[in-house]
Amino acid sequence: MVKISRYLYLVAAWLFVAGVVMQVFLVGMVVVARQVGWDDHVGLGHTLAMPLLVMLLSMYFGRLPKQMKWLTWLLFGVYIMQADVVIFLRVQLPIISALHPVLALADFALGLVLAWRAWPLTRQGQALAGVLPQLETVPEG
Repeated sequence: MVKISRYLYLVAAWLFVAGVVMQVFLVGMVVVARQVGWDDHVGLGHTLAMPLLVMLLSMYFGRLPKQMKWLTWLLFGVYIMQADVVIFLRVQLPIISALHPVLALADFALGLVLAWRAWPLTRQGQALAGVLPQLETVPEG
């Protein structure tokens, strides 16, 4: 269960990072290329909650290190602030709502750090399994 949960976390983290990159591309398509509307950007933004929820669950089942758990909760908090709080302050507090793309940078950075750190954790069990048989076959004295 631990190994599967760690792989789920890894896949979800990379999906989240890829989703943030796609979000930036969609904004470019709206603002710069003027080829699509905001609906795709908004829809994908809310869909990014799915990999985050998978990360939150699998980090406990995968027994991830405490620091990764803390960073995952921080990422979730930044995502909520960006997707569900800051963006809706456009009329009341436009300066605060301007933090929306800045928080996207934080989402990307935190997601990338977590995805990068998750990779060696999926290999940990294999590395230990490869070392233990060697220790058993070492002749005594």
